[in-house]
Amino acid sequence: MDVSELFQQPAGMAYFDSAATSLTCTPALEKMQEYYRDYRANIHRGAHRLTLKASDEYESVYGKLAHFFQADAQEFTAVRNTTEAVNAVALGLEWSKGDEVIVTDIEHHSNLLPWLRLKKQGVLVRILESDAEGRLSPEKLVSVISKKTRLVSFTACSNVLGGTIPITDLASTAKKAGALVFVDAAQYVGHHPVSLKQWPVDFLAFSGHKSFGPTGIGVLFHRKNVDLSPWFVGGGTVRDVSLSDYNLLKHRERFEAGTPPIAEWLGLGAALDVINQIGYSVIQSHDQKLIAAMLRVFQESPHVTLFGSNQAEEKAGAIFPFSVKNVPHHQAAVMLDQLGFACRSGHHCAIPLTKKLGVPGTVRASLHVYNTEEQVTRFGEALKTLAALS
Repeated sequence: MDVSELFQQPAGMAYFDSAATSLTCTPALEKMQEYYRDYRANIHRGAHRLTLKASDEYESVYGKLAHFFQADAQEFTAVRNTTEAVNAVALGLEWSKGDEVIVTDIEHHSNLLPWLRLKKQGVLVRILESDAEGRLSPEKLVSVISKKTRLVSFTACSNVLGGTIPITDLASTAKKAGALVFVDAAQYVGHHPVSLKQWPVDFLAFSGHKSFGPTGIGVLFHRKNVDLSPWFVGGGTVRDVSLSDYNLLKHRERFEAGTPPIAEWLGLGAALDVINQIGYSVIQSHDQKLIAAMLRVFQESPHVTLFGSNQAEEKAGAIFPFSVKNVPHHQAAVMLDQLGFACRSGHHCAIPLTKKLGVPGTVRASLHVYNTEEQVTRFGEALKTLAALS
């Protein structure tokens, strides 16, 4: 399969910023245009043919999610992004003073701040610390978890380091202790398959825009045997209403108040189809080729410091945070931009981890299935040019 036919590459640039947001696949764009052009109407409101068509298309995405993740369609809720999903769980669970939440020190702010905010309700936030290269240990989790631990939340793949996480082992350890499990899969779903039939997790979230889909749409998986209250209420969520009370619908319908981002939801469904079309085996194989090529580049660049693991088998994603000797990270990113590479610079919404690395920020190169080994070779040449200019 020629993957390049599914994506429009930015002109004159090698796009090395997929951890921030992936390129949007052409079928997702076409599906959104189809909705706006052919059956632009609200969903689940009315009986005319356009709203019926839009509603059918909208509902079909839940079926795709159920098949894609091996779960019940009623266990998925449309949200704006992973950030909203984490906040939804933090706000929707009932907390008691003395409850504990465990998060790790490699988390994106979105999987840290909503839990820290619970401290105002008397919830204790405990930290599972990683080692120097960002590895997480289930054995160390055993020493942190307690009978008061209500929930353990961790990333499936760090947006900074890209290392492999022992997802099922961490989740199993938490479940054995009686805790709920939340997995931030924002960096994972676009690269690796997820079986919610096999993963012992209660909540999982990802964002469409990191998995070939549009911005402004994401998914929260919420296992249906776990009580969760809606974080919003309003139109579309109720079975009956009086002027003094209301009765909510069951399952996911109670969580989707108001008109959702219909076009984006359909675009997400098309993006899932593209992942299936390409195949995870192809994506993973290509990732490994890119990872090996990038690691060779860094090994041949003595003026560059790479953070995280430098072992290909320990990388879950082609994510590479680095610094260039004598060049501030933002300046290095600007210089790389001038040389034709789009890389992110800064703390990557993970300030505690950046502090742990002992730097004010890094440059991050992150690749996906549409990148090529030829681009990696040119990136190595760009790093040499950068060193010479510094």
